[in-house]
Amino acid sequence: MSKAIPLVATYRLQLRDGVDLDKARELLPWLATLGISHLYLSPPFHAASGSTHGYDVIDPTRIDPVLGGEAAFQRLSGAAQRAGIGIIVDIVPNHMAFTPENPWLADVLRHGRGSAHAAIFDIDWDAGPLHFPVLDGAIEDLLAQGHLAPAGDADDPRLRVYDREYPLRPNDLSRHLCGVTRTLDAPTLDALLAEQHWSLGDWRTSADRITHRRFFNITDLIGVLQEDPEVFALTHRWIIEQVEAGNIQGLRVDHVDGLARPGGYLQRLRDAVGDTPIWVEKIVKTGEDFPSAWPVEGMSGYEFMTPLTRLLTSREGLATMRETSIDAVPPDYGREVRKVRRELLEQVFTPELRRVAGAALTALALDEGARAQVSEAVGRLATGWPVYRSYAADLAPLSPAITQAIDGLTEDTTVASLIGLLRAPDDPHARAFAVRFEQLTGALTAKSEEDTVFFRSVAFLPLCEVGAEPDLGVIDDATFAAGMAKRADRTPLALDTLSTHDTKRSADARAVLVALSHFPDFARELYTDARQRGREAGVSEQWALYALQTALMLRAEPDTPERIDAHVAKAMREGKDLSRHEAPDTAAEAAIAQLCRALHHGLATGELLPDRLRGDFEAAIETIVLAQTALQLTAPGIPDIYQGSEGLAVTLTDPDNRRPVDWAALASGQFPPLAARKLELTRILLTQRQERPDLFTCGTYALRTDDDSWIVERTGEGEAFSVHIPMPKRHSADCLKDVRAVD
Repeated sequence: MSKAIPLVATYRLQLRDGVDLDKARELLPWLATLGISHLYLSPPFHAASGSTHGYDVIDPTRIDPVLGGEAAFQRLSGAAQRAGIGIIVDIVPNHMAFTPENPWLADVLRHGRGSAHAAIFDIDWDAGPLHFPVLDGAIEDLLAQGHLAPAGDADDPRLRVYDREYPLRPNDLSRHLCGVTRTLDAPTLDALLAEQHWSLGDWRTSADRITHRRFFNITDLIGVLQEDPEVFALTHRWIIEQVEAGNIQGLRVDHVDGLARPGGYLQRLRDAVGDTPIWVEKIVKTGEDFPSAWPVEGMSGYEFMTPLTRLLTSREGLATMRETSIDAVPPDYGREVRKVRRELLEQVFTPELRRVAGAALTALALDEGARAQVSEAVGRLATGWPVYRSYAADLAPLSPAITQAIDGLTEDTTVASLIGLLRAPDDPHARAFAVRFEQLTGALTAKSEEDTVFFRSVAFLPLCEVGAEPDLGVIDDATFAAGMAKRADRTPLALDTLSTHDTKRSADARAVLVALSHFPDFARELYTDARQRGREAGVSEQWALYALQTALMLRAEPDTPERIDAHVAKAMREGKDLSRHEAPDTAAEAAIAQLCRALHHGLATGELLPDRLRGDFEAAIETIVLAQTALQLTAPGIPDIYQGSEGLAVTLTDPDNRRPVDWAALASGQFPPLAARKLELTRILLTQRQERPDLFTCGTYALRTDDDSWIVERTGEGEAFSVHIPMPKRHSADCLKDVRAVD
C-alpha cells in the first residue's frame, strides 16, 4: 500500500457528461492549488449505456470504458500519488442495473434460479418470474409495430424489446426462432414468453408483479445480496485489489441503509480494506446518530449541512415566511408525510409490502389467511416510523425516539407482534422480517419526505433539503457549537458537506433564501405578491411560493428560462399533487414555469427588488455565502467541496446540479467578485488546515459572538486558531477579517 495521505479536504467530482478519468487527471494541479488532499470520484464502474451518474452499475469489477477504462484509472492514480492527492471512490454495494446489459443478470434471465449468478441478486423466485414492466402498451400492438422481434442467433437466442435484447432460454423454439425463421407472430410470442424465466408487462399496470428488490421504487435497479460472503467477494474484488495496490485511499458507501445488515457489511468491508477510511451515505433525523459500533470514519455530511442552515437563518424571518405561507402549504408536515406514505404503500410499494408481509407471516407462524391483517399492520407501523431505519436486523435495540413514536400503535395486537419481532433475539425468521421491514422504511421515508413533501411544505426551501425537515427551527451559537464539539469527539474524520449531487439546491442557492430571512418585511411583501399572482393566474399558491423562491435563487444565473422550465417540471412531478412522473400534467407545469419566469423578470427589472433594497440584499447574500464557507472549512471533520463550488455555484435539483463546470474560467479568474472572494477564502482556510490537520479535525471547537461577528476558535496540542466571521445583519462579507493562528 502507498503511504497514507493526511485528510485535509475532499473534492467531489461527478464523472460522465464530458468528465472522464483523464479529465480528472487534468484537474489535479487545480485541486493542489486549492489545498485539496483527496479527489472523491462518483462511481467509475461499468454502468448501463447512457448512464449520466454511474449508480446503475452493470459490472463492479471493471472501470467503465466510456470513462477511459482501467488504463485511464491507473493513469489517474499514478498522477494523483505523484501530486500527493488521494483517491476516494464512491462504491455501490446495494444495487446494480436491472437490464440485460448486466452480464450477470443476463445469465439469470437465460437460466433462471439455476444460473451460477442467481445468488447475486435479491429475487423472490417463489413470487413468479423476473418481471420487466417496460412496455408502453399492449404486447400484441407492440409486436405489430415492430417493437418486439427475434435477435441473436441459434447459439445465443434473444428477444429484442425496443432497443434492448433479452436472453431467451436455449431450447428448440428459441433456437429455431432466432436461427432459422427470424419472424414472430402473436401465438409464437405467447408460447415463447411462457417458457422464459422472465416476463414483460405494461409499466402503468404491471408494477405489482415485480419480484426483485428495487432501489426505492426504481424498477431498473435490482438489489444485491451483499450478506452472502461470496457475493461480497465477487462484487468487491476490484475495490480490494486497488486498495491493496495503493491506488485507492478512501471509500464512500452509497445507500448503506438498503443493505440487509449494514453493520455486518461494514465490518466485512473494514476487514477487507484495513485502515482505509470509509464513509457511509446515511441520513439521520435531528437528534439521531448512526450506530456507534459501525467501523467507519463517519457519514457523508448531510448531518453537518442542516445545523449550519439553521444557525444562519433568522428566527424572525423564518417565522414571517411560515406565517405568510399559511393556507398555501400543508398545515402539518408530519400529517402530510403520513398521508403520502399511505398513498405510496397502496400505489407504489405494493411489491415491497407484499414481501414484508410474507416475512412477517413466516416469522409469526401464520397462514395466508392472515395476510390482509398483517399487511395492514405493517402499513400502520411503517407509516408511523420516525427514522429511515432501525438496525434490528443487526440486533441493535430500538432507539428511544422509535419507541416513543410507535408507542401508540401497540394497542393493535398485530402491530405489537411485529414490534416484538424487531426486538427478538437472533432468530432467523425474526431477522428476515427485520431486514425486509427496514429496507421498506428507508425507501418509504425517502420517497415520502425528500421526494414528495419537500416539494409541498415549501414555506422555506433551505429546510426542504436532504437531512433536514421543513418544520425545523433556528438554532443558536451554543447549540451549533455543542454539535461540533460532539463531532470532534466522536467522528473527527466525518465529511462536512454543503452541496452534493443529491441536494435539492446547492449551498449558494440556499444562501439567497437564508439571506431573505434577514429581511422579514421584504419576505412578507414577496410572499404576499407571489400568492396574489398565483390566484390571478389560476394556479396553486403553494407552487407560486415555490416559483418565487426558485426565481430568487436564479436571479443572476445564465440560461434561466430553460433551467426554470426543466426544474419546475421535475419539482412538480416529485410533489405528486398537480403532476407526477407517471402522468405529467404539462399544462400545469407550463403555467407554474411561466409564473416563475415572470417573477424572475420582476426581480431583474426592479419591480420586485427595488433599488433601495438591492444593495443591502446582495450584501447579505454575500455574507451568507462566505459565512457558510468559513464555518464549513473551520469545523471539525473533513470539508467536502462539490465540483465547482469553490467558486459561486447556484444550482437546483439533479440534473441541474451536474451542469458542466468551467474550470478554465475558475483557474483564469474569469468570474464575478463574490466567486473570487469565496475562492480566496477557500484557499486561505484550506492552507490553515494543511498546516494543522489534527487541530482542525479533532481539536476543541468554540463558537461565540462578538458584536456583529461569529468567532470560531480551535485549540489543541499547543496550537490555536481563530477567525471572525461577519454575521448577516452587517450586510458585509469580509470573511478574511482577523484570521489568526498561534503555534
